[in-house]
Amino acid sequence: MRGNFPALVVLIGLGNAFSSSQALLATDSRPHTPLEKYINRLRRHQMNPVVASFTKICGVKLDEATHRFAFANDDAGTWKTVRNLPKAYDNLDMDLVGTVELWKNPAGTIVEEWEAALDVGGFSRTLDCFDKAGRLTALDNANFQLPESGNGWGMHERRIAKSDGTFISASPFRFVGLDEKPIPPPQLNADYKAFVAGCGKKPPSKLTIRELNLPSELFQ
Repeated sequence: MRGNFPALVVLIGLGNAFSSSQALLATDSRPHTPLEKYINRLRRHQMNPVVASFTKICGVKLDEATHRFAFANDDAGTWKTVRNLPKAYDNLDMDLVGTVELWKNPAGTIVEEWEAALDVGGFSRTLDCFDKAGRLTALDNANFQLPESGNGWGMHERRIAKSDGTFISASPFRFVGLDEKPIPPPQLNADYKAFVAGCGKKPPSKLTIRELNLPSELFQ
C-alpha cells in the first residue's frame, strides 16, 4: 500500500539530493538505515514499539495470528513469499527493495510494508489494519530520508477510520528521527520543502486488503 506518503515516487524523484556511494556504503555497513534496523529486529525476534502500539488500536492479537513474509527485489516489485526475510534481504540483487510482514487471525489482518531505494537513501514504512471483511480500519505511515549531509529524518502520521468510512488523525503529522521519536523540524532544501508541504493531507488511497495485490499464499 502506498498510504499517505507516495513512497517510490518520492524516493526516485529526490534521488539527485543523495550521494549514491554514501548510500551504498551505509547499506554495506548494515546497521544504520531504518530498513536495516527493522531487519535486525527480526533477527533478534524483537518488535518495533510503534508496531506494538499499533496492534492495540487494531485489535488483532499477534500471538493468536498466522505470521508470514513476502519480499520484492526487482524493477516490477514482484512479491514472493519467503520463510526467512532477513536471509532474503542479505541476498539483494538490486537497490529497490520491498518487504511485507503479515499477521492474520479471524478478527483481522495487520500488514507491515517497507519500500526502499537504497541507492538514494529513501525508506517508507506503512502499517495497515484490516477488519475481518478486509476493510482498512487504521494505518500508520513513516517516510525516512537520509540526506547527503546532516542527520537522517522522517515524517510520521497515524490515522483511524470512523464509522462513516472517513479517516481521522490519531497521531498528527510530525517529524521523527530514525528511531521514530519526535524531533524538531529539520532544515530542508527546496526539494524537500515541496515534498513535505504535500504530506499528511491526503486520505488513504487504498481501502481494502485486495488492493495491496499481495500473494495469496500469505493469507493461507
